[in-house]
Amino acid sequence: MNGFTTAMSKYAQFSGRSRRSEFWGYHLTITAMVVVLSIIYGISAAMVANSGEGNPLAAISLGILIVLGLAFIVPTLAVNWRRCQDVGLPGAVAIIGLVIPLVMWIIGFIPGTEGPNAYGDDPKS
Repeated sequence: MNGFTTAMSKYAQFSGRSRRSEFWGYHLTITAMVVVLSIIYGISAAMVANSGEGNPLAAISLGILIVLGLAFIVPTLAVNWRRCQDVGLPGAVAIIGLVIPLVMWIIGFIPGTEGPNAYGDDPKS
């Protein structure tokens, strides 16, 4: 969870670099939240389909998923941007990662450049 809190403390910061631990901590936390909310939504939606009655839990969990999805667009792009810069790539590559997520998965596993690079000091130091 430390990577998540670090990333959120840099909510819209596109300058600098992000270590792999920050990148993966952020993305794994977001994924866990989405999985839990999706399971809650799926179960409650199935209950609605079977009973024919409305279930407020389905609406609430769907609403939370939508709000979280919108709220996490900027920090997701920012942490991806900084991760690209950590490996020496232009941050704009993160935009490609929004369309083709495999790009960011690969970049997420590449070790950052040692020492300072064009985008800032080594976050490990």
